[in-house]
Amino acid sequence: MIPTWLQNDYQRLVALGANKQLHHGLLLLGNQGVGSFDLAQQLAFDLLCLTNPMQACGHCKACLLNQSQTHPDYLLIAPEKDTISVEQVRAISDFFVTSANYQGNKVVIIKNAESLTLSASNALLKTLEEPNSNRYLMLLAHNSAALPATILSRCFKVHLSVDLELANSFISSLGIDINAPWVRAFLHRPQTLAIWQQQEQINVIEDLYTMTMQSTMQTRHKQLLELFNQNPDYIDIFVQFCAQKLQTELLSNTLDIKCYQEKSQALISFADKFKEVKGLNLSLQLNLLLKKLSDL
Repeated sequence: MIPTWLQNDYQRLVALGANKQLHHGLLLLGNQGVGSFDLAQQLAFDLLCLTNPMQACGHCKACLLNQSQTHPDYLLIAPEKDTISVEQVRAISDFFVTSANYQGNKVVIIKNAESLTLSASNALLKTLEEPNSNRYLMLLAHNSAALPATILSRCFKVHLSVDLELANSFISSLGIDINAPWVRAFLHRPQTLAIWQQQEQINVIEDLYTMTMQSTMQTRHKQLLELFNQNPDYIDIFVQFCAQKLQTELLSNTLDIKCYQEKSQALISFADKFKEVKGLNLSLQLNLLLKKLSDL
């Protein structure tokens, strides 16, 4: 189901498709938790429907196959061991050159397109440069800067964002207090909260926020490390909470601009190192970060 804040983007793409103007290569750019995949998947179902062009009927053979995730003209590509390989991209090329099973469109969605290796990106260029008729490729990414310029220039880019009023309404519908201070970090990606709630992790997020806001955060090294080892996704949330704390201290004049910049840089460095080096000694890096945040 497409989130309410993406309905305008969705309707715009549907209109392009109905007028035979939909670009063969779409790049959907949005934060994790904004609903990019939901939009792309619904668009794929619309393109594959045998009854209504650009509006999935939900009842035809194609729609039923999509609902059971077995449609032979739909391919989903996701990172394997943190990367999308050239072999996976070659599979896309092979998929596109064969005839459609239902004599209609063929659709490929690539999740986390930033994970494309250099050779995979180069291999994907041919597909983008020489599109087959009735073939549609949708790339989902959080950060356009992580993609090669050659890929960016050959895609129709759609920047997805969240309306704050709609985000507040969505979060309230989950039964979460929108006035809770930690909720602010999720306003730009509200669907993440729905996932955490389904996994019964909201209490963990609240505890993580409490630990982050304490002046004695450095003494929480062991607890934070246990959380991060339990689920690496907590690291991203921790970084956001720390950034929120620094902004609050800056605005309240309890932190001068120089200290704010130094602490923010330490936080960014920690986040970048974790993303770039999967075998990172997390305990050591976390200890260095907590020390810098406390001592600067």
